[in-house]
Amino acid sequence: MRRAMLAAALVLAGCTAVPPPGPRGDALHRALHGLWCNSNDGGRSCWAWDEFSADGRFRACGRTDDDPRPFRGEGRVEVSGRRMCYTVDAASENFWLRPGQRYCTDIVAIDAQTHRYRDIDTGAEFTLFRRDNRAVPCP
Repeated sequence: MRRAMLAAALVLAGCTAVPPPGPRGDALHRALHGLWCNSNDGGRSCWAWDEFSADGRFRACGRTDDDPRPFRGEGRVEVSGRRMCYTVDAASENFWLRPGQRYCTDIVAIDAQTHRYRDIDTGAEFTLFRRDNRAVPCP
């Protein structure tokens, strides 16, 4: 009996630890609008920027440690459920995707300061940090 009660308590404890579902679809798309910082130090500095617009467009730019040239990419964003996909329309030579390529992620969590996504190919998770929309990191 004691084991059954302990097992039930652990199951209930696990249930309460599950975060409530976040926004989906159009609500998630709206929550993504704005400027996001890609950071290796918890948001203190940014090596890349992602900007999502209300018109369904995205822009990305930045500079990696292994290439002194800045990179840029832009295209269209679609959100279905918790999956966000973007298709590149234009990109610098050193952008990680070529025009016409598509990249999809599952948005794991989003709030006023951060959004965390999971790469659907690798399962790796990454956190981006919201920045003031008035900042213009991409020329």
